Amino acid sequence: MLLTRLRELINEADMLISQHAIYISKLERAIRNHEEFAHKTCHECSFGVKWDSMVVPIKEELPEEVKALVEEIEKIHCEFHEVSMQIDPKNFQLSDEEKLNRMKKLSASLFQKLLALKRLVKEE
Repeated sequence: MLLTRLRELINEADMLISQHAIYISKLERAIRNHEEFAHKTCHECSFGVKWDSMVVPIKEELPEEVKALVEEIEKIHCEFHEVSMQIDPKNFQLSDEEKLNRMKKLSASLFQKLLALKRLVKEE
């Protein structure tokens, strides 16, 4: 039962990850056009909302290996949004390029961890 809820979310992993790629694209467009950007926290984006409702309530009951991976995913996801919020598209700085690259790496890492979780949950 526990892992069933987790599997539901994992089955949407591709869609949820693509939303982070779109988030980066929209941020880059806002930078190019010097426009406002509606930053979201890791609890406000679609992934975060689903994660908080489906995974957080059962996290403490998960097998230790699964729980460790879940916590890693949470950390990476929140860092992605924290880095994003440091970028002001209307006042883009050279150092922001490094932040954008960091976001892209975090997004890739998030995808890898979700795939690892998907494999782990299938095995359980």
